[in-house]
Amino acid sequence: DLDKIVPVAEELALRHIAYGVEPGHYDAVGASLMRTLEEGLGSDFTPDVKAAWLDAYAMLAKVMKTAA
Repeated sequence: DLDKIVPVAEELALRHIAYGVEPGHYDAVGASLMRTLEEGLGSDFTPDVKAAWLDAYAMLAKVMKTAA
């Protein structure tokens, strides 16, 4: 439910500023998330599942970078 998730992500992004998070860090986190999911899900990490996670993370990262 994006109407609920986006405002929370925006608030989270503002808090991340205090932690020293920079826009480039989101790419590293996304890559780590994909590796973790691939290793953790194994054969269940299908191309469709990967694409869904990539889309979801890209959207949230964009929201957070914009908010910050």
